[in-house]
Parts: sequence; structure tokens; C-alpha cells
Amino acid sequence: MQIFNNLEDFKKLENAVVTIGSFDGVHIGHRLLLQKLCTTAQNTDGVSVVISFNPHPQEVLRHDPNFFTILTLEEKISLLEKENIDILLLLPFTPELANLSSEQFVEQILIKKIGTRTLIMGPGNNFGKGREGNYQSSYNFLLKNGITPILIEEYLMNDIAVRSSKIREAIIDKNYAKAEALLGHSTFRKKE
Repeated sequence: MQIFNNLEDFKKLENAVVTIGSFDGVHIGHRLLLQKLCTTAQNTDGVSVVISFNPHPQEVLRHDPNFFTILTLEEKISLLEKENIDILLLLPFTPELANLSSEQFVEQILIKKIGTRTLIMGPGNNFGKGREGNYQSSYNFLLKNGITPILIEEYLMNDIAVRSSKIREAIIDKNYAKAEALLGHSTFRKKE
């Protein structure tokens, strides 16, 4: 897996198959989405690209002293490397990036900088200022700009949506068995 820490070093691709997210925890739902990303890239002779952020967007936007990431950046990278992704692009999450509208993000980053042809999205996948861009709101704009959006259904475990927020709740409650079950691995920051 190639890792880029900014867009300046990234060389635009001809056929990028992209997904966007924080991927905090790299949990079971994330891994299913990443499998779809890699399978789609293989089936279309594309390059699988994960766009993630450093620091986590909530650390920049919310300044919540109780927020914590499930994984360190190094742990996240290590788990992502196991998913056979071609490229990990870690965008510095800045107020300027946060202020891009979803359409600006698509035009300036996904199209002009990356060469996105397919965008794999989960149901909670939002991007752009105020998290305005999602599968439904961006569908027509993406198609019009030559990007095929693909929606992956939310992964449920015992009728519970597997989300990073649910895993954080389990960690706060010191329910480490539940956190491990939702993650599908045992790498996470325990709360003392």
C-alpha cells in the first residue's frame, strides 16, 4: 500500500476507485466496504484509493474534550495495510478542507487531483461542509461528472449498526468484549 500525506505528492490516476472516511477502528463494516472497494477496482482495472484524514475531523471541528479516536494513526495504517488497498491518501484535515462544499470536494479533489471514476460509499458516508454530501444528495452530481457512485448497505450485528460511535460507547462503558466484537479485532485504546 502506497501512503500519501498530502495531495501535492499524489499523481492523478486514470481510473481511481475511491472511498472516503475516517475509518476509525477499521471495524467490520469498514472492512466490508474496503473489500468492495478492492473487488470493484480489480473488476474495472482500477486503482483502489482510500481517502482518510489526519487528524480526525471531529478533533478539528468539535473540540470535544471527551472525544477520542479508537486507534492511533499508526494502528489505523497497520490495519488498512492488511486490506490489500493500493493507495492510502491521508489528507490533513484543516478548517479550509472542512469549508469545501460537497461539490467543490468532488470537483477539486476527487476529479482534478485523484481521477476518481467510481466512489464506494457507506450509508453514513458524508463529505463536504456540514457533511452535506452523501449518496442521495450527490448521486446526480457524481454521475454528471463521470463518477459512478456505489452504495454499500450498513453492516448490522445482532440488529446493531456497526459504527465507530457505538464502539466508542462500548469502550467508555468498559465493555471491551462488545468493542472487540464490533471491531472484529482487539486493537483499540482502552479507557482506564
